[in-house]
Amino acid sequence: MFPSALVARRPSPARLGVPGLVRATLVLLPWLAVPLPVQAQTPAVTAPSGIRNVSPPGVVAPPVTGPLIRVAPAGKLAEPKDPEAGLPKDAFDVKGAVVLDGGTLKAGRLIVRIAHVEGLAPTQTCTSRLGGDWPCGARARASLQGLVRAYTLACRRVAALGEREISAVCTKGPTDVGLWLVRQGWATPAAEAPEAYRQAVDEAREAKVGQWQAEWVAELAPPMLVTPVEPVLAVPGDAGAAPLVVLPAGPSAATDGTGPSGQWLNPFDVQDPDGAGTAGPAGPD
Repeated sequence: MFPSALVARRPSPARLGVPGLVRATLVLLPWLAVPLPVQAQTPAVTAPSGIRNVSPPGVVAPPVTGPLIRVAPAGKLAEPKDPEAGLPKDAFDVKGAVVLDGGTLKAGRLIVRIAHVEGLAPTQTCTSRLGGDWPCGARARASLQGLVRAYTLACRRVAALGEREISAVCTKGPTDVGLWLVRQGWATPAAEAPEAYRQAVDEAREAKVGQWQAEWVAELAPPMLVTPVEPVLAVPGDAGAAPLVVLPAGPSAATDGTGPSGQWLNPFDVQDPDGAGTAGPAGPD
């Protein structure tokens, strides 16, 4: 009988008592003294030198045959061979465009610049009617965003400007976006713009809208600087300055006995032609 079976069948210590525990210990001692079998040591297996490596190139690192050499990191990735790859060929739609400035939209990874116009930069400022500056570039971007919003624009390619960048004429229904910007005073016609764009900018300047609302302020001449002149005081003996002459006041009723004492004296009384006294009502006889 194995020790595990004896342990499984052994009664509780309370039922065996001290004599039973002693006898059980004597029975298990021979089994505890038996050494456990030692597992055989398996020798390490070495790969044969004749095994052929069938891994594709780049999967397993090549064997190191020399000292490690530190190389410089790789530079910027080379430009694609075809910069027009992924650009629309002719007509395309722009949905959910984000307005970057007064003449540029971004739809996904594509940047669309409105053709035939030169928009205002977001940080550009213009002269106000009061002569100060106001953020006309930010207002132009906000106006274009209000026109585009979440609508779908129908665009027609004009030219490719680079990787994921294109120039196009876009319309929102019957509204030409570029022509609308010029009429609102938020853009100027480009050199290759049609004649309608040039007429629109003349109308915007005449109506003084957008960036042209205070164009007349910039055309004004700069204010003249007036240098304050110090007052010239009369100096005795100076022939260049006339002396200050103080006219004496005429006799009054308080001094010539014709009126009560304490009468108000007017230093600007008009002199009597006969020199008899002041002009006005005479005192009591």
